[in-house]
Amino acid sequence: MRLVQVGVRGMGNHWVGVGRRSGEVEVAGYVDVVPAHLEQLQQEHGVPASACYGALGEALAAVRPDGVLCIVPPQFHRDVAVQALRAGCHVLTEKPLADTWERCVEMAAEARRAGRVLMVGQNYRYSRPVQTLRRVIRDGGLGRPGQVAVHFFKGPHFGGFRDQMPHPLIVDMSIHHFDMMRYILDADPVSVYAQSWNPQWSWYRGDASATVLFEMRRADAGGDRPIRVTYTGSWCANGAGTPWNGEWRVLCDDGCAMLRDDHVLIQRRDGQPWEEVPLDPLPRGGQDHLLHEFVAAVREGRAPETSADDNLKSIAMVFRTVASIESGRPVAVE
Repeated sequence: MRLVQVGVRGMGNHWVGVGRRSGEVEVAGYVDVVPAHLEQLQQEHGVPASACYGALGEALAAVRPDGVLCIVPPQFHRDVAVQALRAGCHVLTEKPLADTWERCVEMAAEARRAGRVLMVGQNYRYSRPVQTLRRVIRDGGLGRPGQVAVHFFKGPHFGGFRDQMPHPLIVDMSIHHFDMMRYILDADPVSVYAQSWNPQWSWYRGDASATVLFEMRRADAGGDRPIRVTYTGSWCANGAGTPWNGEWRVLCDDGCAMLRDDHVLIQRRDGQPWEEVPLDPLPRGGQDHLLHEFVAAVREGRAPETSADDNLKSIAMVFRTVASIESGRPVAVE
């Protein structure tokens, strides 16, 4: 499968490595609006200057790719994806799908009109701890989940667009954890009530800390029972950091499952010893899995697991959380 990658620095530099070690794709063109970024690409990865372009239109005309990797800041996702879809390309875009709800809906609709795959890079689904926790919950040995607590604390100094976002934690980071909630619990959101704030030491312009309460419901026979999920996070924590997956406590009818330091543990009843669950094997993880799934979906003519249409349910959690924060009231998630 022949691809063009748009955006080559930051996370884009990581994706360059993903594409180059994949045996399933040929990344035949790289696009960046900053010439110095393309020069770094050539020096660090040995990419020839002839494969580098300053605009997506030039790369599409020269390379005629099957697909496009969109690894640019969120405010540019819509323009890159729509241009690629209208050129007949399939698209794999970094999360979040876009920076506004309206653009997310437009992108999903454009993919349907074009009859092309539009996939979102929700790579946090594809790690051994997350896969294991999901299996433990889904196999029913602990009963049905009813209450979940998720904690996430990190203090990264990325610089760039994240420092200027109005809601950097919720929009750029928490989308991973919200998508994980749907994936691990096999449930979709019903409502959200949230507050956010910015600690006095924060280096972000927008609120970098939040507490969120979701009501979620499963589609199976337990769908009449709500699952309440509390999420407390900060992206400017100066200590006591968690893993990127966060720390999870899932309370079920007959016990509890935890994700702690990326280890999965279960307790059958209060007072009984915790048991560590061996992590499930995973042939490839993270972005490597995403690229493999993208290629497989295109070849098999099916929707990928993290298609834009499915991801609308996850990104809705983000924008309805922002709506609750700004209104100070609970908000339905539709």
